Amino acid sequence: MRSFSFIVILLVLFSTFLPICAYAMPENNDIIHFDKVVMRFDKTDSSVTVTYSLNFFARMYILAFGTRHLESSFMDIFSKYEDVKIEKVGYDTVKISLKDVTRLSDDYYLHDSRDLGTMVHSMEVIYPNGQTKTVNDVKATPDIFYQQI
Repeated sequence: MRSFSFIVILLVLFSTFLPICAYAMPENNDIIHFDKVVMRFDKTDSSVTVTYSLNFFARMYILAFGTRHLESSFMDIFSKYEDVKIEKVGYDTVKISLKDVTRLSDDYYLHDSRDLGTMVHSMEVIYPNGQTKTVNDVKATPDIFYQQI
């Protein structure tokens, strides 16, 4: 019984202390690091897969309380887009759908660069025809265009 009480007290202290630590972290986003963003374009829409890593305290918080608290971080990255929907959040990846991110001009779809608000180590753009373009250490999506298929 004594060990059970000790575990309960530890869990209460842990759940109280961890959010305070996460809140006290600096603004340069040391909590989460965005390793790779893959944007797959299809007509005016894009499906996005973000691979990320968390620091120790954030990882423990997510293990204890789940990934739903990370959704605001992903929404912040794509805040320059109007129609963002988080499809699935995992412990190191998230799948997001973006609607109406390009515009049709003649026979080409055009995507204007948009600020991500944070540094992303690697961004891979996959065009509808399967071609890829990779850029490293980016803070914005690239200007791209592709032909209507």
